[in-house]
Amino acid sequence: MRYKKIDSTYVIRLERGERISEKLLGFCEQERIKAGCFSGLGACSEVELGHFNFTGKNYSILNLSEQYEITSLHGNISTLEGKCYLHAHIVLGDQRFQSWSGHLREAVISATAEIFLVSLDGELARKKDPDTGLNLLDI
Repeated sequence: MRYKKIDSTYVIRLERGERISEKLLGFCEQERIKAGCFSGLGACSEVELGHFNFTGKNYSILNLSEQYEITSLHGNISTLEGKCYLHAHIVLGDQRFQSWSGHLREAVISATAEIFLVSLDGELARKKDPDTGLNLLDI
């Protein structure tokens, strides 16, 4: 991972073999970022997506193992029980120009990823919502 800070924005480049969620979470902990948002694009493989089932209050998981273009990566940074928490969604394009999308659990970079992360002053906390089973922003 390489990065450069410009004002409150970090320009991040992930390298081959790095894991998106793992690296972003570690970076936010290192930089003590407790509120923010990010977006990015790039290429990845070995992807784990989630789709929330409201009836069962759990995630269905899909594992993908081809080469994909990251056509859209968006998320936010907050805290849960005092620890850094990422909430990210991703849209992937395969070689047949078909798309896959969902909640990003993890993906391994196959070429590179370029991510712009905006750090906000303060902290955004989350707490478990008993009605949905989700960790919602505590606003």
